[in-house]
Amino acid sequence: MPVKSVTKKFAFSKDEVINLILDIDNYKEFLPWCKNSCIVEKKENNIIKTISADLEIGYKQFADTYTSLVTLDKNKSEITVKHLNGPLKKLNNIWKFKELSKKSCEVNFYIEIELDNFILNKIFEKFFNTGFEKIFLAFQDRAEKKLR
Repeated sequence: MPVKSVTKKFAFSKDEVINLILDIDNYKEFLPWCKNSCIVEKKENNIIKTISADLEIGYKQFADTYTSLVTLDKNKSEITVKHLNGPLKKLNNIWKFKELSKKSCEVNFYIEIELDNFILNKIFEKFFNTGFEKIFLAFQDRAEKKLR
């Protein structure tokens, strides 16, 4: 099962980066292989924000939609993403944010993912590192374009 973790500094506030990541409706505009994205449901209180969201991921004529539960813990400055439905067997995704200054933060991104289909998962494993880098860079580029 592919697992990856990376820590990067962003020249934006922690809240700006968190809001960018929670802007799921617009993932289709910048994330590689994301054909569609939409927030299905949102709930929020003073500490926790939960979002149920659908992402349609595909390449050329192949596409599938999965539903995930995205949870922001405001006290921990942490976003977790869990698989609810679709072609994934497992998804464990954690974003941790550390404020460095009012205009910079450190982001730790961890992902553990496994597809339901054994054969597709084996192919996916071969391209996982390259795909991971493209996705993380897409978030960095989006921050540069949206927040500058």
